[in-house]
Amino acid sequence: MSPKPKKPAVVVAAPQAAAAETKRVASETVSAPEVAAKGYYDEMTALSQDNFDAALKANAALAEGLEAIANEVVGFARQTLATAGTATKELLEAKTLERVLEIQADLAKSGLGALVERTARLSELSIALANGAWGPIGGRVEATLGKLAKSAAA
Repeated sequence: MSPKPKKPAVVVAAPQAAAAETKRVASETVSAPEVAAKGYYDEMTALSQDNFDAALKANAALAEGLEAIANEVVGFARQTLATAGTATKELLEAKTLERVLEIQADLAKSGLGALVERTARLSELSIALANGAWGPIGGRVEATLGKLAKSAAA
């Protein structure tokens, strides 16, 4: 039987030493594409932060607008209930059919007038809500598309 040949001993460097050497070599040889990539990364980070800030502003405007609309709707409901309560009381006190018809006609006129007035107010609030919520985002969309187009062209 022949003896098995012995394998030469391999010297293995410690993993930390190899990693440190790799980092040293990499830090000494920073290429132009890496610098460009870092600049691109910084630009995109700033762009993302600006977009996030715009989203927060739009969210705040949306919350304020929805609160104003909710307050208007609650106010309209309260006014309607108060008017209906007064009309009901008057109807119960009415002695003639003519007075009942007069009360109903007044209730219909005031209800329709209040509805038209509140609808106009809700329309104004809705437009203000849309403008307030879109304002911060609209500018950022344009800026973002411009940056991305510029980066894609480069």
